[in-house]
Amino acid sequence: MTPLPPVARTAYYCCLLRATDAEGPHPLCGDRQAALFLDGALRAELAPLLRFRGPSESNVARHRLVDDLARQTIAARPGQRIFIVGAGFDTRAFRLPGGRWWEFDDPGLLALKEARLPAAQAPNPLVRVGVDFAREGLEAHLAPLAGDDEALVILEGVSMYLTDEALTATASAVRRALPRATLVCDLMTSAFNRRFGGGIRRELGRLGARFAPREAHPRHAIEAAGFRVRHWSSIVKRAREAGRLRIPAWLLATLLRELRDGYAVWVFEPDA
Repeated sequence: MTPLPPVARTAYYCCLLRATDAEGPHPLCGDRQAALFLDGALRAELAPLLRFRGPSESNVARHRLVDDLARQTIAARPGQRIFIVGAGFDTRAFRLPGGRWWEFDDPGLLALKEARLPAAQAPNPLVRVGVDFAREGLEAHLAPLAGDDEALVILEGVSMYLTDEALTATASAVRRALPRATLVCDLMTSAFNRRFGGGIRRELGRLGARFAPREAHPRHAIEAAGFRVRHWSSIVKRAREAGRLRIPAWLLATLLRELRDGYAVWVFEPDA
């Protein structure tokens, strides 16, 4: 595997899940470009992680939920500015019909991405911005793009690796540069992580990516930056609705409510 920062390496795992979904008979996301970033060696190295079916299906359902939110926004405002922080091998600028896109991630990862899927080939305007998250914050890169439009900012598959302080700092950078932006991110409670995430957490830890310790619900870290909750959607419930996870609805509504509600896609708006 190409040397990358530990968290950036998890992008290959997410990419493999979307590629596997696209290659199946009934894709949920249909991300056919995901396969461009994977070779046989990478698939073999990451294949053991596919045995964790719950996290695998939830990851794809998460991506579909965010896809749908982006589609709704673009349908209302075709020229919408969309910023993806920690973009990894995200291909929405190629798959979704409209929007003006910015991707922020590790410079090395984006260089690999550019070699396989050049930004210039996207049917929508796309700019890629390399950020060394370990040494510099997001704010310096957002500042030149500041505006009071109703931008959409996506933070997917990132929050679980950030401390509350780092999550608040990231949301604050968005709030200052884009004061009218909607922020979309997936958030996982510590209870969900402890009860249902142990196996995949250990495997990702072997890649060098470690979840940040957390006690309070991560929504509070984003609210501290001046956002309020608009709505949220259960990731596990979405996977179940798609037929990817076979869990009785009554069980999710009773004994497994933490499984249903503890990992979700949250939508935040500025707190006036």
